[in-house]
Amino acid sequence: MTCKPARLASRAGTTTPEADETRNEETDMNKTLGLCALLLAAALPAAAATGVFGSYLAIDPDGDGAATPIWFGGLQPGSSLLTSFNGASLGSFQLGATATLSGAELLTWKNGGSDVTGGVLNWRVDGGAYQSVAINFTSNATFQDRAGNSFGNAGDQRWASLTSAPNFLSGVAAGTHTLDVYFTAFTSAGQQLSGSAANPFTATFSVVSPVPEPSSLGLLLAGMGVIAWMRRSRRT
Repeated sequence: MTCKPARLASRAGTTTPEADETRNEETDMNKTLGLCALLLAAALPAAAATGVFGSYLAIDPDGDGAATPIWFGGLQPGSSLLTSFNGASLGSFQLGATATLSGAELLTWKNGGSDVTGGVLNWRVDGGAYQSVAINFTSNATFQDRAGNSFGNAGDQRWASLTSAPNFLSGVAAGTHTLDVYFTAFTSAGQQLSGSAANPFTATFSVVSPVPEPSSLGLLLAGMGVIAWMRRSRRT
């Protein structure tokens, strides 16, 4: 509340009844304005807003095999960090093998009556069309993210259950390739992103044709020799 200083009614410092009345009216008005401001502030809700503050991705290098999924960081919010997916090399895979996007984690926040209603992982190989996999809600704060950082602010949420595990090697030929990903949160304040279609997190990998084992190669050569002998025999 802002109060104006009392005005002097005479140079000698004395006041008149009219001056006292004016001063009292100003004081009452200031009190009324201050009270109205407080009531208005209490009646207005906090500004509604949402956002994404973390994202992670897991790669299973042999699909449903025995290998342990490898987790990478996208947008990493804490002091404990994983290997960044952006710029990572995922290694080399045999032609026709299976490697899956086996896990994802999306961290969101909300306030002021806003809401986060869902999340998805978007992915593509070699600049093709993006495909999307839903990420299910897991927990409200307090929780730990994939890297082990704790978050407990009101409105913080963790989305960490993929509805499927797509094989990103499906239909991919031998050669060097790129895997792009980004994350989308659907909210009452619009879509919130970690990465984007135009500026995704990008890793590389290679696919190689399998080399026949020596025993298999020997059988192949022997078979070709038999076929050649049979053709010569028919000619004679």
